[in-house]
Amino acid sequence: MSDRTHIAHDRSWLDTRDGSGPWPTLTMAGPEVFRWATRTVPEISRQALDAAGLDVADLAAFIPHQANARIVDSVARSLGLAPHTAVARDVVRAGNTSAASVPLAMDALLAQGGLSRGDPALLVGFGAGLTCAAQVVALP
Repeated sequence: MSDRTHIAHDRSWLDTRDGSGPWPTLTMAGPEVFRWATRTVPEISRQALDAAGLDVADLAAFIPHQANARIVDSVARSLGLAPHTAVARDVVRAGNTSAASVPLAMDALLAQGGLSRGDPALLVGFGAGLTCAAQVVALP
């Protein structure tokens, strides 16, 4: 990734109190983050499935962090999810709610019906600082 992904802004926020210049801004290297997520999330997802002793075809649901719909759809395609696997796409309703996106997306998916208590679901979180984690759980 470029150096700009490591620099949040170029000066202290305190330097702007006197009105001497424009406020510093935060930037995100969107294309680089997209490429990172679509490469890394499938990798850690497969590791979680292996650790759980399951195959991707065993999943009833895939519930990733709801960063954006393009990432969700790209990762779902990359994993080769079975047609019966429900994919959480709560980002279209709730937006990117940061750390709350996985539990909110799970709740929305469960509210739609069609899933049963104990069904296996793959949960994947990623984001701030480009960290990530995945786990396979039994749905509540």
